[in-house]
Amino acid sequence: MKLDLWFLVPGPSDGTILLDPQGGLPTIQVEGSETEAAVIAVVAFLQDAWGLGVPVLETHPKWREAAEGEPIPTLVLTEPARAGWTPPAGFAFAPIGATPGDLPRPIRPRADELLAELRENTPPPELRPRWMRRGWFDRASTWMRAATADAGRPLTADPRPFFLRGISALLRAPTDGPDLFLKAVFPPFHAEPVLTTLLAERFPDAVPRVVAVEREEGWLIVEDIGSAWVGDVPVADRPAALARGANALVTIQRAFALDAGGIRALLDAGAPHRPLSDLVGSVAAAIGPDGFGVGDGGILPERAERVLEALVSAVARVEAVGFPESVVHGDFHSGNAALVDDRIVIIDWSDAAIANPAIDLVTWIAWSGNRPIEIDAATDAWIDAWSDAVDRDALRAIIDDVLIVGAAYQIVSYDGIRRNLEPATRYTMTGGGDHFLKTLEAILDRRPAGA
Repeated sequence: MKLDLWFLVPGPSDGTILLDPQGGLPTIQVEGSETEAAVIAVVAFLQDAWGLGVPVLETHPKWREAAEGEPIPTLVLTEPARAGWTPPAGFAFAPIGATPGDLPRPIRPRADELLAELRENTPPPELRPRWMRRGWFDRASTWMRAATADAGRPLTADPRPFFLRGISALLRAPTDGPDLFLKAVFPPFHAEPVLTTLLAERFPDAVPRVVAVEREEGWLIVEDIGSAWVGDVPVADRPAALARGANALVTIQRAFALDAGGIRALLDAGAPHRPLSDLVGSVAAAIGPDGFGVGDGGILPERAERVLEALVSAVARVEAVGFPESVVHGDFHSGNAALVDDRIVIIDWSDAAIANPAIDLVTWIAWSGNRPIEIDAATDAWIDAWSDAVDRDALRAIIDDVLIVGAAYQIVSYDGIRRNLEPATRYTMTGGGDHFLKTLEAILDRRPAGA
């Protein structure tokens, strides 16, 4: 995918910014990811073409507003250039004026905000994550070098940005063995490093090995899994992989369901408790006029009423089956589980909580689209894995209710994520809640009247 990059590079002196020979923002088109991994191509260009080694604070790719096949307009903000850096020929630092008129429309509002901050030297807003603030990259890189050396896994080259978005950032660095990743998470996911550590200690074959954590910063260092995600295995092998993934998660959940001390440890580490009894009220808020679960402004009252009435019934049926509360993943899809040798490794426990484990099935089959062979294999394996704890036939009879409850849980999750993002970056998480609302409503549409 081609990215249409527009750069905001502050000068060494406050109130200045890099301009091209025509007095506009520097711009270039490069090949790269249209998502939050755009930072990889951005850093490569800055270092290789301009010799500019300052950290990138933000990439702002507006992929939804580009026509198919057209370059993605992407705004890039860096830390200030260091004194002594020589700009490309004809480029120069100049006082920050108005936003240039030739800037693509989709990225202009964000450019207005960031240029105003630079011009007036105002601090970033509270919701802006730490990795989008000056000094974070150097601080995180320094800790990563020290922590990996202390763990006997010294880096063989400097960390480089791998992923950059509002809810998380990743740095990647090589070692004599597998590469290592530093993951940083935004405040609602602050417990992920410690939760992942606790899970990995108990299930080392199913959770990535943790090299180090920095609890106060919300940093986690793990090894590169180096294997194919379940969603990327050959189509013919995917049903079996999905079945194994379902069994792997349920194995973890059943173990914790029998261990009150283990549940207490996860809660003490910061895992939120999200009982199913709270779900209807939480969904009502998420899809209401002040909610963020399905875009901004909620949905029509009559549509919300239908959803909530169905959810009340679905919650009652799922609770009646008798699932024990346990750890839930919260984002268990086939891009968060890898097939490593003969086992499944589950990553990205950002949204882990203590809740009803029925909520995790809907995401596990979500990436299978309209491929019933995959969906059936995953669902059958999930039911089988729970069959010693709940009645198999009763569970199969309410599988639609399980999916309704899971879809509703996801709407609430997206509401919490989006309301904790800086408004200008909420677009990166828009659409997820809408997808699960459509999933829920599709189940209602195919049900007989009164069911």
